[in-house]
Amino acid sequence: MKRKQQSVALAESIDSDQENSESDESFCDDGEGDTDDADQSVARNSKTQPEKKAKISKKELYRPPTNEELNQLKETENLFHSSLFRLQVSELLNEVQLKAKRQKQTEEAVMTVSQMIRSLKKTVEHELQSQKWLKNIKAPIHQKPRAVKGKFQFVPPAEILTTGSFVTGTCIKPNITVDLVVVIPQECFQEKDFMNHRYLRKRALYLAVIAKRLHEIHGLKDLQYTYHHGNALKPSLIVNFPSGEHRPVCLNITAVPEDGVFKLSRFHISKNNVRRRWFLEEGAGDSDTDKSSPTPFYNNTVLQDLTLRENATYLQSTLGDNPNLRDGIALLKVWLRQRELTQGFGGFSGFLISMFVAYLITQRKISHLMSSYQVMRNVILHLAQSDWTKEPLTLCSSFDAFEQPDPCLFYEHFAVTFVDVTGYVNLCSDISKGLYDRVRHEADLALKFLENHSMDSFAALFMTPVEFFRKFDVTFQIQNISKTEVEKLGIENKYVDYGGNIVQSLGSDLHALISRGLGQRVCVTQVRQSPAPKWDITSDPPDCESSEPVQVGLLLNPEFAFSVLDKGPPAESPEAKEFLDFWGDRSELRRFKDGSVCEAVPWTKKSLLSEKRMVCCRVVQHVLERHVGIIPESVKCFVDQLDPLLQCPVNNDSDDVCGTGEEQHNDVIQKYDELCKLLRNLKDLPLSINSIQGSAPVFRYSEVFPPLPALCNKEHVVEKGGRDLPQNYTKQCPQYNMSLNVICLLEGSGKWPDEKKAFNRLMAAFHIQLAESIKTQYGFPVSVYPRHIDVVKDNYVFRVVLGYTREIALTKMVKTPEGMVKYKDNEEALTLEREIQGLPRLTSTLHGIQQLHASFSSTVRLVKRWIAAQLLAEFVCDEAVEIIVAHLYLHPSPYTPPSSPMVGFQRFLYLVGNHDWKNSPLMVNLNDEFTAEDYQEILGRFQRERSSRPLMFLSTPYDKHASSWTRHAPSAPLLQRLVVLARGSLDVLNRLIQEGADNSSFKQLFRPPLETYDLIIHLARKQLPRQHEAVDREVSQLPVKTKGRVAKTSDPMDNLQYFPVYDYDPPSLFMNELKEIYGDFALFFYDKYGGKYIAVLWKPTAFTPKDFKVSHLAGRKVKTMESGDKDVTVVPNLEAIVDDFRILGRGLVSHIHVQQSNLKS
Repeated sequence: MKRKQQSVALAESIDSDQENSESDESFCDDGEGDTDDADQSVARNSKTQPEKKAKISKKELYRPPTNEELNQLKETENLFHSSLFRLQVSELLNEVQLKAKRQKQTEEAVMTVSQMIRSLKKTVEHELQSQKWLKNIKAPIHQKPRAVKGKFQFVPPAEILTTGSFVTGTCIKPNITVDLVVVIPQECFQEKDFMNHRYLRKRALYLAVIAKRLHEIHGLKDLQYTYHHGNALKPSLIVNFPSGEHRPVCLNITAVPEDGVFKLSRFHISKNNVRRRWFLEEGAGDSDTDKSSPTPFYNNTVLQDLTLRENATYLQSTLGDNPNLRDGIALLKVWLRQRELTQGFGGFSGFLISMFVAYLITQRKISHLMSSYQVMRNVILHLAQSDWTKEPLTLCSSFDAFEQPDPCLFYEHFAVTFVDVTGYVNLCSDISKGLYDRVRHEADLALKFLENHSMDSFAALFMTPVEFFRKFDVTFQIQNISKTEVEKLGIENKYVDYGGNIVQSLGSDLHALISRGLGQRVCVTQVRQSPAPKWDITSDPPDCESSEPVQVGLLLNPEFAFSVLDKGPPAESPEAKEFLDFWGDRSELRRFKDGSVCEAVPWTKKSLLSEKRMVCCRVVQHVLERHVGIIPESVKCFVDQLDPLLQCPVNNDSDDVCGTGEEQHNDVIQKYDELCKLLRNLKDLPLSINSIQGSAPVFRYSEVFPPLPALCNKEHVVEKGGRDLPQNYTKQCPQYNMSLNVICLLEGSGKWPDEKKAFNRLMAAFHIQLAESIKTQYGFPVSVYPRHIDVVKDNYVFRVVLGYTREIALTKMVKTPEGMVKYKDNEEALTLEREIQGLPRLTSTLHGIQQLHASFSSTVRLVKRWIAAQLLAEFVCDEAVEIIVAHLYLHPSPYTPPSSPMVGFQRFLYLVGNHDWKNSPLMVNLNDEFTAEDYQEILGRFQRERSSRPLMFLSTPYDKHASSWTRHAPSAPLLQRLVVLARGSLDVLNRLIQEGADNSSFKQLFRPPLETYDLIIHLARKQLPRQHEAVDREVSQLPVKTKGRVAKTSDPMDNLQYFPVYDYDPPSLFMNELKEIYGDFALFFYDKYGGKYIAVLWKPTAFTPKDFKVSHLAGRKVKTMESGDKDVTVVPNLEAIVDDFRILGRGLVSHIHVQQSNLKS
């Protein structure tokens, strides 16, 4: 029942995606699609009186460019990446920037709300801790401890300022928010309001009064609280002001004190302004000790309010009215937003990137004469090259050592330092080292994309969203975090400084511990910043002590990530004690090959790659348990949840599995290499073998379930021809063994015949001679066929095919009646060319990709398993899937190549679900053979010949313009089905990771929705030789005698001396028969990896009545016209066809379930 519900959940997700598949996401989601009345009038007139196109004279058409056009071309050449890039940037800026009409609406809303706030009356004075007078309106700040001194009285603001990106002209859509700052008059404050959150609580109450009055007096209903940049100490009020028929204008109201209320030096980062005894409600203690611990974050939070006007004025004066600077900042904001780097607490905000641009202007690194592209590129360049964690940036032109803190002093409290114009505020106080490292990493990638002229760098930088779960190779959640972890680390002072926010106070320490534990295994470690919460003004703020799980992402370094041993210092060295203190009892002494005795930490005893992928998770779990007290069960890693789909049980009596198949691939390839050596040493062959190349998927590490060695079955007998014959066949289908194709190309010779029939006979003779030589020299069992021979070696069945390139030309050869010889492509020739040239070459290339990227094999097999589970494997060939997955590794932008199957699978789903298959070919640069000219040529020819090209067009250096792997499939409906399934599966996968679902829940991604099919043909379990490969396999239903071990056939007694039953899969054979006979009536869908049913979908064209002819009678019945006409037509006889399914599948078909009401009499 649970499985059914999970499958239905995926179906619902897919259905909802189908409804929305026609509407694409755009930046201009801001309610600006309306046109002015005048424009509408013009449009109406244009319908009634269409204008004639003005005829352009030949002289005008070929006139020389004007000076303005020449200047624009010169600017494009000097100031932009390319002319196309300039057009794309211009279009993007036009989409994301505020239109004049919307800007006018926004200004009117700002003016109206400002007048409302100014009209508010002064209130009576209340005790600060008594807030009953607010009635049902809540203060937007945590008030623990409740006891606090002071009084509060609301006084109308001294001033209302409009600040932020709206004023500087750098705001971007969607979700434009205008910052409205109300200045709290000095009379609202009392002496020592800087201490113990008194200022922060008065600030929150001031906003609460504004919310109460706007709601009660002016009738505004859409009012919410949020945290300014995610900082729980700085709430703000969101007002969605109605704007007629247009989308409401969003205003973010914050409050700051009037100038002169507090001295800036009072909030020096080394001073204490929150007493620990007060905050933790401790008893009496040493007051000097209580004052000694500084509160830098609290101080910086208050200073941001005190210096807001000065920093805003500096930013506005520095940027001025230069449109290129504004456009450059807008591009940078889009770049950051697409990578989720601006959201929540600790985000790299738009204000910060704008201040950095201002800093570069003052340092003369950016000129006002630069284009928007040059501004963006220079900022990204300096982001990548500078290191704010070591060399602080400062906007302060003068430094007073007696008043202002030294810029380097900020490093004692903050990981990243960027000092504002006053010299007191660190603009990066809430940015963690992990996020800053991520920003630098993204900047470095962006430069590489811009320098690569053969790729679409615009799409990689600005159009493709880089979601957290698709970016990082390993993600994990730290659950059930409480104040206990704060006490374990001894950071109570930091807990006080952050106002009791557990996650924010723990963030830097968790990052430091994880980074130290992982060391060189990772390139970037980032704690994901959560979006700032929003809540109603009548509700209490979110509880910061019962926080959501902390999500952490690891970007792996493939060179060191999968090492199973961490080597420490020598046992007698001083560093050994520190090493032992960090790793604890996990460390042990080991002697290495060089004779040294060192401390070492082993992580797994198994050499399986699937176990090595878990090493980073085990490191994190151990470090957090030892140093923070977080139990391993509370650290949920997302890296191996999909591994069970690639694991195959070895026997029924235990839970042993052969990993995820990489090791078995290696074993098969080892046996293949041995066979190649033996074939090259064969004697008595008329022609020598020129090259040998395996073409089966296992040789390119892409067989979903690589074959295990066949074993002898005592219940079987061997016939005279050396073949395994199963007894008691009706009881159980024999085990499945696949043959492995090997292509052997012969050396050239001029003695080959020019006739195709003679060539085929001669090739058959070659195969006979090859079989005799193998049997004579090596004694292997050999079976001969006209076009191949089958050889058993080390219990694997290899299918050796002799090929000769001239055969392709002979197959294309056509003789005209006049006796002329022409060469014309035909299906047979194209198939032969794919088999003896294309497939071996592709196998060699993909094998090389696997050697560079260890996760390629598991990723491509996981993808193929998903496509088969969705019943689409018959319509998307394996080679096409492998090429698409290769694209993820060869063209990973905007990411780095995936290092884990989980993230590779996610990126595949996104690529298939979001690629524009209609208008863009998917170009895969295998072996880096494409040039920039090739990309332009392929795209241009594709656009010219789109109507005659395959729907899913894959272009490789070996197949630029034909897309031979997708020439016939998938069709348009099936491609759309694949796209919709990919989008739905990606949404479900992201939700499962976000919710921290258990491992079994991930299998729902591989359970297809069956509601759309007309018939379900259920198969008898006993006749399914591959049922142990099913998604929901049941151990009790596995064959009694399944393969007993992985592949150690070094003992000669274990080697088979006869042929096992191979390539025998009754459901696949039944499928082929159904497609051959009834392919005109229906589509048939089957999961070849242990599928338990065949789904049938009637073709709509099959129900069209046809004329009564003998050739039309198969599967049809006669139907006379109701009008009494003598015309007789035939229509499908669905009941008879279903009966034929039962008859053809007798012994294999269990029963047939009719789902749709299409069976008509």
